[in-house]
This record gives sequence, C-alpha cells and structure tokens, in this order.
Amino acid sequence: MFGDMLRDLRIRAMLTQEELAALSGVSERQIREIESGRVPVPRAGTVRMLAGALNLSPDDRAAFQLAAQGDAGRPPAPEQLPADVDGFTGRAEALRALDAATSAVVAVSGPAGVGKTSLAVHWSHLAAPRFPDGRLYVDLRGFSRHDAMEPAEVVRGFLDALGVPLDRVPSGLTAQVALYRSHTAGRALLVVLDNARDAEQVLPLLPAGPAARTIVTSRRRLTALVAETGATALTLDVPDLPEAVELLGRRLGPGTTRTRRGDAVAAIAAACGRLPLALALVGARAQLTGFPPDAIATELRNPRGRIAALEIDVVFSWSYDALSRDAARLFRLLGLVAGADIALASAAALAGRALPEVRRTLAELTDASMVVEHAPGRYRMHDLLHAYAAERVRAEESEAARQEALTRLLDHYTHTAYHAELVLNPVRAPIPMALGAPVDGAEPKPVLDLAAAVRWLKAEYAVLLTTLRQAEDEGMHRHAWQLSWALDTFLNDERRWHDEGAAWAVALRAATAMTDRPAAAHAHRFLSAVHGRLDRFEEAHAHMREALRLSLAAGDRAGEAENRFVLSYVYWLQGDGEHALDQAGRSLSLFTEIDDPYWAGKAALAVGWYLSELGSLQDALPYHLQALELQRRAGDRPNELVTIDTLGLLHQRLGDPMSAIPLFRRGLLLAGPTDHPALRAQLLGHLGDASEAVGDPETAREHWREAYEIFRDLGHPHAADLRRKLQA
Repeated sequence: MFGDMLRDLRIRAMLTQEELAALSGVSERQIREIESGRVPVPRAGTVRMLAGALNLSPDDRAAFQLAAQGDAGRPPAPEQLPADVDGFTGRAEALRALDAATSAVVAVSGPAGVGKTSLAVHWSHLAAPRFPDGRLYVDLRGFSRHDAMEPAEVVRGFLDALGVPLDRVPSGLTAQVALYRSHTAGRALLVVLDNARDAEQVLPLLPAGPAARTIVTSRRRLTALVAETGATALTLDVPDLPEAVELLGRRLGPGTTRTRRGDAVAAIAAACGRLPLALALVGARAQLTGFPPDAIATELRNPRGRIAALEIDVVFSWSYDALSRDAARLFRLLGLVAGADIALASAAALAGRALPEVRRTLAELTDASMVVEHAPGRYRMHDLLHAYAAERVRAEESEAARQEALTRLLDHYTHTAYHAELVLNPVRAPIPMALGAPVDGAEPKPVLDLAAAVRWLKAEYAVLLTTLRQAEDEGMHRHAWQLSWALDTFLNDERRWHDEGAAWAVALRAATAMTDRPAAAHAHRFLSAVHGRLDRFEEAHAHMREALRLSLAAGDRAGEAENRFVLSYVYWLQGDGEHALDQAGRSLSLFTEIDDPYWAGKAALAVGWYLSELGSLQDALPYHLQALELQRRAGDRPNELVTIDTLGLLHQRLGDPMSAIPLFRRGLLLAGPTDHPALRAQLLGHLGDASEAVGDPETAREHWREAYEIFRDLGHPHAADLRRKLQA
C-alpha cells in the first residue's frame, strides 16, 4: 500500500508528518490521510512534491511513483512458471516441508535427475494462490553445458516481467538490484531460481519484503546462502521404493504394479537406483516398444544394467535404440547445440528438414522423454541426455556431417538475426562483411516487422550469445563476426551493454584470426562505443586508437572517417561537446573527399545535431539541409526521415513550430503507411507536439493517439510517454 511506503520513507528520512508537510507543501492533513490509507491513490502532483521533499534516489523515486498509481499503474502479475508436471507422484514429505517453511528462502539440493525442478515447479503451482502478485521463474543453468546465467541478465529479465520500462533500468548491477528490490518490496511474490551454481549467483536475485518467497534448486547444498539469509535447507534424495514403483507404474499403465508384474516393476525401480530421470526414460521406452515389465526386469539383472547415476547411459541407449531413424538422427544432432534450448525452426535448420517433418520428429522425442517442450515451440533436454547425445553424434556422424549441421544452424541464426537487425535499425550502415546466401536447409525465419523482430530476438538472444561463442570455438570466425554485428542494435536498445561488449570482443578475436584488418577496426570501433556507454572512457579511447591505427595502416580512408564519426559519439558521452563536434566535422570532411554520400549525410546530421545541442541553433540549420541533400543523393530514405524529423525539432526549438509542421507532414508522406513504422510514429508524435504549440490541441491529440497505437503495437517504450500525454 502506498501509504505504508510513504510512512516508511518518512521515518527513514527522520521526518515527522508536520516536517514533511513544511518541506513538501502538501498539507499535514493530506499526509495523514495518505498514510492511513483513506487516500490510496494521491494525485500525481502531490506524489512529485512528496518525492522531492524526501530527497529520494532515482530508483526509490521510480518505485514511489509506481506505487502511487495503485493497481492501475501496476502491470499484470507476471506468470513465468513452466507447466506443472503431468502425473506428479509422491514427495509428500518434501511438499509438506515446503508448505511449513517460514523463511523467505528455501534451498532445495540434490543430485542430477533426482527431481528438484519437478518438485519446485509442482509446489509453486499448488502454492500460487498464496502469491497473487506473480510468479517469476528462471533456469540459472548453473551446471549446464552452456554458460551459467549472470545475475545482471536475470535481474533485467525480472524487471521487464514486473513492468519496469527499459529506459528506467540503470546500467550497473548494483543499481539494477536496488531497483528490483524496490519493485518487489511489499509484494506477495514467488521467485523460483532453478539450477543455481552458488550463493553468489543467487543473492542479487532475492526479492525484498516479508511477503515474498524464493525457492532455489541446486546440485550443491548452498551452505553460504543458508548462512547469509537464514534459508531453510531441504535435501532431496531419490524417492523410496514404494514411491519409485508408483512413479514408474504411472508411466507403464494401470495394473502394472499389482501381482507378479508389481514385482517386476519394483525390480526395475531398484535397478534404476530409484532415480526419477532414469525411471521416466525406462517408462518411455516401455511405452514405445511395448516390452512388458518382466522382459525389462530380466534385461536389468545383468550387472551392467544396474542403473545408477554413473551407469545411466544404458537406460539412455534403450530409449535411443527404440527411436525411429529420423528421431535418432535429430536427437544426436541436438548434441551439437550449445544453447540452453532450441526453437522448432532452428531444429529444422540443424536437421536440414522441413518444419512439419521436424515437428513430428520432436513430438516423438518428447513422447520418449528424450526432450521436453518447456514452452510452445521450444525444446530442451536434460544435461545428462545432452552429454549422451554428444557421444552419439561423435560416434555416428562423420566430421563433415557434423560441420554441415552446425553450418546450417549458424546460417539460420546469423541470417535471421541480420534481417531482424535491418528491421530494428533501418538507418544502420550496411554490414561490411557481406553474408552471402544461406546454405541449403538453413531456412532463416521470416522477420516481417519490428514487433516480430523484437519477439524473436528476445526469445533467442541468450542462445545467440552462446552460439557466437560456439562459432568462435569451432573456428567458424566469419559466422562469429557477422552474428556479433547483427546483435548490436538489440543489445544496445535493451541496455545489455556488457553482453554487447562480450559479443564485440568475440568479433574482434574472430577478425584477428581471419587477419581481416577492416573487420578488426570495426570491432574496435564498436567496443569503443560500448565502453563509452559504460562510462569506461579510458578503455573506449584505447579501442579507438587501435581502430585508427589499423585503418591508417591499411590506407583505409573510409575506415578512418567512420572511426572519427564514432569517436565523436564517445566524446559526447564523455560530456565533451567541443571535441565531439570537431571529430564529427573531420569525419564529414573525409567522407566528402572520398565522395561517400551515405556516410557524409550521417556525418552532416551529426555536426548539425552537436551544434544544436551546444546551443548554436542557427549554425545547425545548414548542416541539416546538407544532410538532406546527401541522403536524397544516396537514396537513404530511413536517414532522410530521421533528418527531416530532427530538422522539424530544430525549428520548434527556434520558436517556429509553423515551419516544423510541413516538415513533419513531408516526412509522413515519405514514410508511407507501412514502411518504417517506428519512424512514422516518431514523426506523428512530434507533429502532435507542434500542433499543440500552435494552439490546436484537438489535432495534437489525434496525432498523439495514432503515434501511441503504432508504438503500442510495436511494444515500443515510447508508447508510455504518449499515453501520459493523452491522459494529461
């Protein structure tokens, strides 16, 4: 409740209601009514005055203003839990322990395949009504074949799920965690942190407030987490024999646990070491082959069939041998995949088969418990199964076949990401290392509009980061460089600057391995920009010096000009507008000398923009006009639209909104009704502002509403700004 938050913040600031009233200009009576709950949703102006008087940090202010909006300002409760486990059996004691736990954190530990995730997910579904403010879930991949998830990556995902606008998320982990805890304070929220590596990975992800509960699963005991947080520790062992028999019996069908067959089922469960994963696979094999329990039990009497965790490959081989030829091939090819999971379209590229065929094949693997469809159209397998698949692919596929499958998969990812990048950032300069056509069978996924591009990138970006590192490890350096380039705009827009830097570091190593100086200089340029965004200006300038050295050594004047263009941006981030303007001017001169109208247009606009930001509005005008002329000559429609929009804003700043209106209208005619929707929405929003400035509020609202609807449909953060204008 907002009143409780106000009272807590006032007490923390050591202020009485009377003192807060004097500082804020809000009456003492109003403050009493807010704190008592009689005014649950105060006016926005009142909230601003109270926030100013309390001298809140940016993160606390954001949480304060969000809480003041009440339920209307709060997005729907997040629901990220995987589907409940079908036919969950047993574990009554563990479920009671989870019900009875009073601590904010419960750490569930146990060996691989013992059912920790199934227990946590099943209990979470049962307990969901106790947590009306939502359920967050993440697989931390602490013991997976791919890189464990970093806390910063998880926190950003949680903030997104909690409805925090992207432009409100700070860049540093400490500030992100503070914002996350501000947004979870006071919420009855359940957080499931699955497959944790250690306490260090978990601690930044714990929500704040006594109403929240966190369930952590790990193969380790997480003693440090228990010691630091007072977490309840729950160790999960294999189920006892009756529970194991019941679990296996459910998979084998009704009646199998009675009479003589029941003895065979018990023998199988004992031979599998009562490990739930092994029991699931044996059950799947029996369903696929129709072998009776007696026959399976007889086969397991051999000492090699005494399946425990270390001998589980025997059970895997049963399930594998029962697969059809196509399913067995796809299963072993999945052993080549480095990502945490794989989408249907990507699996089709890996196999080089049509989508309907691969969908049927994956259904067979799912029925056999060899893969799990953990989300619609997305599949993953247990780490032990992945290790077994990797053994099978090395044993049964030639090196050439493995290379062809990986090339198809990487072509699929790289070409799809590239086309998504062009949709996401139509004003970006062309990729300097051309992709060429994808190999047969790669089948890039069509990305038709901005919303589709963002959806695909959000679903795949963690897989793509892992994949580009795999490309580097496999010596597929061209793919590594191109995929890094294709991810840049998305990672920057999402403020995932550490990931952006990691991707360009891979690209730099790839370019170095290929002895491609222009590609290496390009990577240094982008690393310079990333370090600038992270306020690491010493590293930013070091990368730019190296980029300039490589361009000069190669006699690459276009590269030198682009270096100076990016260097102007770094100086601007550093707060040095004069040096930014100087470097942009030198870049413009170089691009003019080599007669490159595309880049000269971008540089002219940069000079004009820096001049306007430095207050030289009249001096900025001719550079905007020069940029327009160059962009028309280059046929660069997206950047021409940006320049028209910026020129209109410049006229508004000069106090001449009447001159801005025809510019915005001209831009809308050039943009068309379907091309470049984000640029069209931006022009509409600014046309609304100009209409309001000339005293036409009705027209302004029409343009704002149209812009809002476009941004809303695109899932663009600017939609929130326009919604506030319409509400005001």
